[in-house]
Amino acid sequence: MKLNQLMTLLWLVCWSLPGLTETYKLGLVEWMPWSTAYVAQQQGFWQAEGIDVIIKQFTDYETENLKAFENNKTDFMVSMLGNAIEMINRSPRYVIIYEHDWSHGGDLFILHHSLSSLEQVKGGKIGVYTQSAPIQFFIKQVLDKAKINIDEVKLVEIANTYDLNQAFKKGKLAAIVSYDPEASKAIAEKVGQLLFTSANFPGVIPEGISVQKPLLQKQPEIVKKFLRGWLRAVQWQADLNNRPAFYAIVKATMFRTSSRTDEELDTLYAGGKIHTDLNTIIASNEQELPIYIKELLLYLKQVGQPIHSLQPQDYIQTQMAIAEAQSIFK
Repeated sequence: MKLNQLMTLLWLVCWSLPGLTETYKLGLVEWMPWSTAYVAQQQGFWQAEGIDVIIKQFTDYETENLKAFENNKTDFMVSMLGNAIEMINRSPRYVIIYEHDWSHGGDLFILHHSLSSLEQVKGGKIGVYTQSAPIQFFIKQVLDKAKINIDEVKLVEIANTYDLNQAFKKGKLAAIVSYDPEASKAIAEKVGQLLFTSANFPGVIPEGISVQKPLLQKQPEIVKKFLRGWLRAVQWQADLNNRPAFYAIVKATMFRTSSRTDEELDTLYAGGKIHTDLNTIIASNEQELPIYIKELLLYLKQVGQPIHSLQPQDYIQTQMAIAEAQSIFK
């Protein structure tokens, strides 16, 4: 047996022995830009760092993914960062450690076909799949275009997007905020017309990773290893030469219960703008994210939500991710 084969075999044997790797849980839902987690897992980037990450893919974003993290059932969470900020406001036991992407057309604002302008939404009902902070903040940006205050409309939450479409068809809603595939169905069936997407407001819905703060405080090296594996996955999947292998991974993992064509994956992947180069990673995590947090906190204060702090640094610790990115994206 050649020496390099022997070394590989020894590494695999040692890695498989109990007690030699640390196991942590990461929560997420089926959303293509977050499939980076499966790349890190399947390509062995976390294993190479000596940690084992179990991915808990939940069906429901709020009642399962967010609640699991809030109840300390997962160590790391991928989410809309506005939700993480709401969570930290309730209890500062969590911290945001990395902005991975922002919604780039994944969320759609659709006006009912009976209305001819955004101004006519005033005094009406807007159906949403969640009333949480990031979606409210997106709606605020849309309504600002027509000089409508968010308290001049009524938000109606219908979590299931199919049911949201049905209410829209029946004329119960002046507009909806939804996502595909149901959002595109509403447009194709001419129930409503697309006015705006999250791509019209760059950075309005940032998404990324949060960690249980005690884990970061007690075992910062573990968090560093997690981020290193994640960032290596970002770098790997950004290489177009790896696109066939990347899609094979997500079909076998994130989308294992559904059949997705490469064309469908292209569309889903474009729904989020992932930070894939060092300059963007630094700008997003060091400059733009604090601005977003400050603006979101001011909005939440305006609508009467309790605020833990108005200082962005009390919600994020992204220096570790930036340092790791600087060593990887050379």
